Amino acid sequence: MTDERVDGRTLRFQHRRPELLAAATEYVLAHGVTDLSLRPVAQALGVTHATLLRHFSSKDELIMRVLDKIRTDLDDRLASDEEFRAAGSTAELLRAVWRRLCKPQEQRQFLLLFELVGHHGWKPAGDRDLAQSIISDWLDILAERLVQDGWPAQDASAMATLMLAQVRGLQLDLLVSGDRDRVDRAIDFSLRLLER
Repeated sequence: MTDERVDGRTLRFQHRRPELLAAATEYVLAHGVTDLSLRPVAQALGVTHATLLRHFSSKDELIMRVLDKIRTDLDDRLASDEEFRAAGSTAELLRAVWRRLCKPQEQRQFLLLFELVGHHGWKPAGDRDLAQSIISDWLDILAERLVQDGWPAQDASAMATLMLAQVRGLQLDLLVSGDRDRVDRAIDFSLRLLER
């Protein structure tokens, strides 16, 4: 028998966590994290500060769960979206993903990424969980697909790193310049190199 006490309110409302996380994710994507405070988040979500803390013990935990949700939502779309599943190669998949990521609603995740890197990037040790979420998980998805295309595993990892850097760099360029034609030509050029 365990000595741990279970908070009955937490158990009673644990079914609300996915709903709160979805709403919190939208809030964070719309407002960013630099000045994020849990009280305004709770107010916007229509819950008390205490309720939000029962589900997410701190601001940092909320941010990590939001990043996890963004990542798992993309994973789910990669697995279920017909256009993504029909892609015959990594280059075709990246073209389809790029078109989707250029929509303003989707670009918010890049704004969040750039904000987080700007805010946390200067710390020498950094947040290992944050780094894992921002970098490694995406690399694994791309590297696995490249291996399916016949790339050796070591080369697939390096190429996945290069492709991820290009997508992020070109998204930053697009957000700053608004020059979609030029940026689309650049991504197309890099994907043609990938097909060679």
